[in-house]
Amino acid sequence: MEVVRLLRAFKGEFQDQFRGADYLLADTRVKWVSLYDHLVLTAGIATAMVVELLERGMDPQRLCGQPLSPEELRALACLCGLAHDMGKARLGETEYRHHVSRGVEYVESWLATHNVDDPYRSLIRNAVARHHLRDNPETPLEKIVCLADSYASAGDRPELGRAADPRQFERLTAQTRELESELFGSELPLRLLLGDVNSIKGYVRETSALPEIRGASQILLEMEDKVREDFASLLAEESLIYCGGGGLLAVVPSSQAAKWEERIRHLYLRDTKLVTITLVTSEPLGYADFARGLKPYDDQQVRGLQGEGIAADLLFSHYEAVVSDRTKRKNFGELVARLGDRLRQKKQALEAAPFLEALPVSRRCDSCGKRSAQRWDSTREEWICSPCWQKRSKGREERRTFLEEFKDWVKENHDVSISGGAKDLLPTDLDSLSHEGEKGRIAFLYADGNNMGDLFQLAPSPASYRHFSQTLETAVKETLFSAIWRTFGAFGLLSQRPLPFEIIAAGGDDLAVIVPASRGWLLALEVLESFERPDGPIRRLEREINERLQGSLNRPVALNLSVGLAIADVKYPVAFLFDLAEGLLQEAKRLARSERTGTLCHLWLRAPVLSEDAGALLENLYHDERKNYRLTARPYTWKQGKELTNAARVLKELPASQRRGLAEALERGVDVSLNYTFYQLARWKEEERKKYIDVFKELARIVGGDPQNRGFWFWMPHKGEWATALLDALELVELGAL
Repeated sequence: MEVVRLLRAFKGEFQDQFRGADYLLADTRVKWVSLYDHLVLTAGIATAMVVELLERGMDPQRLCGQPLSPEELRALACLCGLAHDMGKARLGETEYRHHVSRGVEYVESWLATHNVDDPYRSLIRNAVARHHLRDNPETPLEKIVCLADSYASAGDRPELGRAADPRQFERLTAQTRELESELFGSELPLRLLLGDVNSIKGYVRETSALPEIRGASQILLEMEDKVREDFASLLAEESLIYCGGGGLLAVVPSSQAAKWEERIRHLYLRDTKLVTITLVTSEPLGYADFARGLKPYDDQQVRGLQGEGIAADLLFSHYEAVVSDRTKRKNFGELVARLGDRLRQKKQALEAAPFLEALPVSRRCDSCGKRSAQRWDSTREEWICSPCWQKRSKGREERRTFLEEFKDWVKENHDVSISGGAKDLLPTDLDSLSHEGEKGRIAFLYADGNNMGDLFQLAPSPASYRHFSQTLETAVKETLFSAIWRTFGAFGLLSQRPLPFEIIAAGGDDLAVIVPASRGWLLALEVLESFERPDGPIRRLEREINERLQGSLNRPVALNLSVGLAIADVKYPVAFLFDLAEGLLQEAKRLARSERTGTLCHLWLRAPVLSEDAGALLENLYHDERKNYRLTARPYTWKQGKELTNAARVLKELPASQRRGLAEALERGVDVSLNYTFYQLARWKEEERKKYIDVFKELARIVGGDPQNRGFWFWMPHKGEWATALLDALELVELGAL
């Protein structure tokens, strides 16, 4: 297994050197696809092509000229794909001229360092030396590496985007498609596999026991690790374009697609007993599909597509609703968008879910109350079912992915160490998050990205799709970690035990965190502000995609987050808080669609309620339709949220009795509250009077409304009624959220 050992050694050195090197580009004409992304995707595609040929009956001897085992041949293809463009790498820059000859020199030097002799030395060297068609690849393996290189970057090549008519497209792709036909005949070699886990929220929030919530989250993360391990052992981990946040996208051999669907589906159900995953595969794909998405491929035919009635609506939805120039829609992202539609249809058609029968005579689980109890938990003195036992046991283990990632981030960015393991650092239950100073309250923060689907639909190639998804996931986690650090401060995080937060989810573009009630509002603002940093990775990614598609988009892509924040007594079920936060998130997203910036909507439940409908609760608690006024300006943009916070800090200087009086007056309507305020202002000194009048005016500006109507201090006419943000500010003061 010499070549397997070589692959492991090369990946170790290669990943450390290139993973964070965004300045090393795969192509100077494409400003966002790093050399690392291109090499990884080339390796994954090359391995999938080799396996496809093995499935069709071709033996390793014929493919590479040596009697290797299938495992060795997979490792060899992967290594050649990773090494093929190493000649482009220079310290601090990407150099393209003569990169093939320099790549050969690099590989020969590396192989000599590791004492590698023939036949492996020649096989790897020749694959690197002949990875272009003009270099005349000879063996099937060399041709596969050459073809995989073309597949990985096809959508990023500007010349293919200039295919004005069918004849020109055929001419531009002729040589590559001839090579494809030589290797695979008329049966195209690859398929895309897209998957999404079903009912993640139901699995995680099934009970309110924090160890089970934590354990369920960890189990789902480890399921993704198991998927990666399966790809690494049976294909190549590099064939996974994306795997995280409950979803995956992979390139698989066409003839193995059904097997991979079944394997991953079985893996989830076998190991969790409750969680299922929906998977769909594309039709067999070739170079033209990777380059230009769905048929037709050339500009002339795309612009000529017409329809009437529903057909016209579908064409508009697919093209004009996304881009102003139809041809800019022709890319790899179009393939993924079609798969995504099929995935949603398949999820909506699901008719069955895993069910563990509980007989009437059996004792029910003391935790979930749904299934038969099977295990005795001596720590909490409860009888619980097998799935709850699995989650609870996992939640009590030392391994905790999010915690370790946060500790690593703190060490890297602030050069300090958070000492201790999971048992010392993590809260044992929700009560420990709602310590005495919080009066038994917690805040559940749920964040989700806006317009992220638009971003991935515009990814030109699998390498750029991988770059987009990896950049987004990294940015979301860094956003959360930075926000936690800024919210709680170094002293609180380094000295407080347990840590004052619990991360439930941080993958894809989703975040779910539980914190003490008083910290929820500030953490939400920090998350939104960190995500929108002008020098941050998300803003760079946004600029890159807008630059690439300049003049073709209906409007520039704007990437941002929305946050729903539910604050309530710790005794509320987590499932209820999750649903409430999700509803508040949808309220925030409605504002984000018009404002195109980060938004948040929050609700502090100060009394028991039966409904979890966020919109209905906001209406019932803050809106009096008979008196034509609204006691809230929610949802807010993140900038309005900061302005509201500043106003609340000034109002905090008022005596508690005056704040309560003002809040009670607001609830009695516009006239009563204004009269009460006039009376208080008359009693204050001139300096204080001016300060609070300025705050009232600022609160009116937050509400917005008709700019021609100045309103009355903190009351502003808005959408046909009076509205104020003053009560929101007073609530923040009372919550201790400053």
